[in-house]
Amino acid sequence: MAPRGFGAHAWSMSSVYEHPTLQMRVTNEQRDRAESWLKEAYADGRVSESEFDTRIGQVLSAVTRKDLNQAFYGLVQVPTPSRALGVHPAYQPLVHPQTKQQAGRGAAGIAHFSVFFTWLFGPAVVFALSSPGSYARREAAKAFNFTLIATIGMVLFGILGAVTNIEALFGLAFLGAVVLTIIGGAKALQGDDWRNPVKSVVKLEVLSESGK
Repeated sequence: MAPRGFGAHAWSMSSVYEHPTLQMRVTNEQRDRAESWLKEAYADGRVSESEFDTRIGQVLSAVTRKDLNQAFYGLVQVPTPSRALGVHPAYQPLVHPQTKQQAGRGAAGIAHFSVFFTWLFGPAVVFALSSPGSYARREAAKAFNFTLIATIGMVLFGILGAVTNIEALFGLAFLGAVVLTIIGGAKALQGDDWRNPVKSVVKLEVLSESGK
């Protein structure tokens, strides 16, 4: 028979037991991942500016995994089994970077190609639904701005063609808009930061192409 009080003593030991992985040193990759996670939380409005400053300071000064965990205390609910194993969102991203990148490219491509069916509304919707600073939001802004420029250009060329009796002017403007839109969409699907040559001449920017 176990000595009297042994059960309570064992429970006390297990309650303060820390998995050895919590004493492992934080790697640069883990620190960067934690910092990125907090930045996304701040952008989504889940933490205030002052709270973000405090937590990011904890991330930057963390030496062990236990230290890094403190930066997420009360913000992230980690299941008990995961806590026992020292597992934390900072060590395993919620969304695999490649999956997230592919989703961003897909949304960016949709923003460009949707103008053929929805005009300015497609890019505007993608812009509104995308996270600030994201690739999809930047490309949606590019698609919106170029489509607006192309629309104004086709109207002007149409008027000029009617006045000069050169009907081909409108056709050329329309063809140029279609070709550049397709190129923009293809580049977006590839993840390229392609700049439409028309934007080098016409500086109209209704939606910020920085993605803010």
